[in-house]
Amino acid sequence: MEVYAGACEVVELLGWSRDVLAPYGFTTELTLPLVSVCRDELMFAFVDVVTAHWGHCFDLSSLAGLPLLGRTGLAAALGHAPDAGGRHRLVVMAFPHIGLDDSDGVGAVRRPGVPGITTACGAVDVARRALVSGVSGVVLDPHDVEESLLVQRLRAVLGDGVVPDLPHVTELVRRCAVDELRLLLGGLSTPDLAVDFALFSGVVVHGTDTDRVTLESAEVRVDGVTRDLMAQKT
Repeated sequence: MEVYAGACEVVELLGWSRDVLAPYGFTTELTLPLVSVCRDELMFAFVDVVTAHWGHCFDLSSLAGLPLLGRTGLAAALGHAPDAGGRHRLVVMAFPHIGLDDSDGVGAVRRPGVPGITTACGAVDVARRALVSGVSGVVLDPHDVEESLLVQRLRAVLGDGVVPDLPHVTELVRRCAVDELRLLLGGLSTPDLAVDFALFSGVVVHGTDTDRVTLESAEVRVDGVTRDLMAQKT
């Protein structure tokens, strides 16, 4: 599919993330990795690669990968970050996912032991269908909190406009995740606590034979100054 033509191997992306952050003091020993991905077991392989490059991860995950843990949850993550002379470093990976089967197309994925075709991301697909049907997103279901909040966030972005296809809704989820993470991460530093962070985002694409990943944004913030890293990705 043309929209994912630039996807690369997951190992390639994570190796680059480590190389590009080294000049800013981000090393495996001095950095806590955080992952904001879907709860789907298909994402375990991605998290394994993050762990192989950055160490064991603090999990920000929810349905669709939207970070819903809030300030309290992120403060807990910060409490687990290595202390390097009063400076703490976080590297955050925000990656929703989508299926792309050679035979059955966008959103389709085959799972071991499961007959036929399933959907990825199922939560995004359910949210999209709810929006198409006219669900307002105003009511929060206490027994379906994560999906309700996903619909709410997407409705806030789309308003009453036309609901786009699954790849474009997946992109909206990524943008919502990045916006939320920038807000939460940006509030961590205080005059007495230095917190540097890097934030990478894209989409994990589950192909017929292997997973690949797109990179849509990459930035690092050190001493309150944010630098765009995308120009350094070749």
